[in-house]
Amino acid sequence: MKKLSLLLLLVISCCVGRANDGAFYSNGNHLIPINDSVISVQKEILTITRVDDTVNGWGSSFLVDVYYEFYNPGEAKDILVGFEAPTPDGHVSSDVETMYAGNPYINGFQVIMNGKNIPWQLAHVPYRYEGNYQFSYAMLQDDYYKNGQVVDMPLEQYEAIMDTIYEGDDRYAYLDWSGYEFYYVYHFNAHFEPGVNIIQHTYVSKGSSLVMMDYVFDYILTAANRWANNGIDDFTLVVDMGGMTTFACGIDGVEAGEWTYSGHGKTGEHGRHVQSGKLMLHKKNFHPEGELGIIKVGNDIYYDDKNSIMDELNVRYLSLDADLAKYLDKLGVTKEERRILKNTPFAYRGFVFKTPGLQKYFDSTEWYVANPDYKADMNAMTEDERAWIEYWSK
Repeated sequence: MKKLSLLLLLVISCCVGRANDGAFYSNGNHLIPINDSVISVQKEILTITRVDDTVNGWGSSFLVDVYYEFYNPGEAKDILVGFEAPTPDGHVSSDVETMYAGNPYINGFQVIMNGKNIPWQLAHVPYRYEGNYQFSYAMLQDDYYKNGQVVDMPLEQYEAIMDTIYEGDDRYAYLDWSGYEFYYVYHFNAHFEPGVNIIQHTYVSKGSSLVMMDYVFDYILTAANRWANNGIDDFTLVVDMGGMTTFACGIDGVEAGEWTYSGHGKTGEHGRHVQSGKLMLHKKNFHPEGELGIIKVGNDIYYDDKNSIMDELNVRYLSLDADLAKYLDKLGVTKEERRILKNTPFAYRGFVFKTPGLQKYFDSTEWYVANPDYKADMNAMTEDERAWIEYWSK
């Protein structure tokens, strides 16, 4: 998938050495100034929350909520502000007419500035063709901001360009895999009063998908460097992927020790292990050197030997249900392993065990975080977890 960041590609190669067939749908992006360089980003709080999409059937989607405080050092002025979003590629079935009608993989795009809802427009911008069926996937303002305005290429003109490159119908077969060679530019007129101006920006984006991955989400942070202060004076990132989950998350140039957890969690060799709460990052005078990447390896078990499955349970949170229990039991487990498996759902929540052997085992896992406040409660377990516990209690 050509639009994934280098960080994500590295994470994928580290997490799983299998095929990476899948589809890129959309990513998040920092707002940018299109025709002005005087305004600076004084403060930003970026919150990314994984949500289950029950409307479109997308599976994992990501709610992006950004609170900005922009500073205007001069008199009141209007400037164009933009948001650049690539079109999908990979195994994506949307036709070009659907893609041109509007981005089908970003919903609820809303901008509120100083308490007022701001209307926006959408432009279509072809990627630069470099010959030999190759394109430059950089999103550049010079490609769409011309003669003092944002230029929107009509569908007919875009299709004519593609026909010239791909010689007619041949392009349709190619684009089934490659994707559409244009990107969207959301743009709106922003009136900046002198001093601090607040923009609240929200939207829901469909996460990308890969073989063996539950979800992938990329967020372009380096676009923040286009503002007058070449970055963000006070930056806070909140990543909420839910509780009892293991995922990889990182930004090029940000050290592992700079991340914190608002609840219970820890970072291990195989990812971020969040028992409860959220992953956090706070930086002053932040000048992003790379993009944010979030990826979660799937819960499916593809091993047919007990030790490999037990190793997986040791290094990340997994979905526990009766089917997995039965499969594992057929491979043969010891009495001690049965006791460990029975108590795993409680360990997921940080239960502190009085039995030294159990406590020693869970302390050795990559994900366990003791939570002395947690009291075992079967009623709070999911139906699948209760079935898991009941199976190993026999």
